[in-house]
Amino acid sequence: LCLFGLVVITACKKQDYTSIEALDDENIAAYIKANNLNMEPLGTTGMFYQVIEEGKGRDLKYTESYPIVYTKRSLDGTYSLADTFATASRYMDFLGYFLGETNQGSVIANIPDYQKILEKDDGLKMALRTALKKANGKIRILVPSRLFNDSRNGNADLGIPPNASMDYEIRVLDSASVPAYEDVSIKAYMQRNSLTDFQRTAEGVYYKITQQGEGSAITVDSALNVNLTVRLLNGTESKSPDSTDFPVAYWNRVNAWKTVLPNLKKGGTVTIISPSSQAYGLSSSSEGFGGSSSIVIPPFSSIYYELKLNDKK
Repeated sequence: LCLFGLVVITACKKQDYTSIEALDDENIAAYIKANNLNMEPLGTTGMFYQVIEEGKGRDLKYTESYPIVYTKRSLDGTYSLADTFATASRYMDFLGYFLGETNQGSVIANIPDYQKILEKDDGLKMALRTALKKANGKIRILVPSRLFNDSRNGNADLGIPPNASMDYEIRVLDSASVPAYEDVSIKAYMQRNSLTDFQRTAEGVYYKITQQGEGSAITVDSALNVNLTVRLLNGTESKSPDSTDFPVAYWNRVNAWKTVLPNLKKGGTVTIISPSSQAYGLSSSSEGFGGSSSIVIPPFSSIYYELKLNDKK
């Protein structure tokens, strides 16, 4: 009799369980209220959005490529990706492959699980297409954790906690707008770092010759011996060993060098801040001198160079 009574009590006891959907919705509602945000729900997706700057460019399509800059943070603040000059915060590829996560871009297109993802109408890319609608705009989107892969476990390597909903700010450009966007970024960088007395070329390259040098000037067929620092605008840099030889083919591939270095002579020093159009272009690249001194250059990145010309041949 006592055992039967225990079974009845246990069976009637209400189970305390909150679904991930309900937990996401509670967390996002509390976040919106605590931060006094003015956001709209995106249908029944669980996402909320606020258009910060209306897009004035072309209509967003999954099958077209766009330069994208974004930040994201977990709602509890334990994870933050705020460096817009970092590789993880820049994207240049088909919108249809933009997931707002790592391992994205058309490089995943040949993986069987991702072969149909380009036209799949869901997630963060759908929010961009249906809420922002056009390029050259900026949007804020709150994304519930259930829309991310393996969100229940989080990602300890990246510092993302379990069941973490995310707060994104995303700027989508079109390729033609990148030079103007970079020029604003370069000017802001120069102001922050008190960089003055720079000249600007017609192509948007900023440079300052701090020492002219002596002898004959560099020509397009000169091989160079230099000390060089290559730096991203977030401070990540690569330094060459002293007296590094650069063959003609190397320095001629960077348009900013071809434009500025003929103004320099042996023993001269120059600082160059180049937009991506005059450096490594819209796609990501790498630069450096081997081993730990090499750096990954994110898509459409402006580059800061410090160069001393030791000799030319």
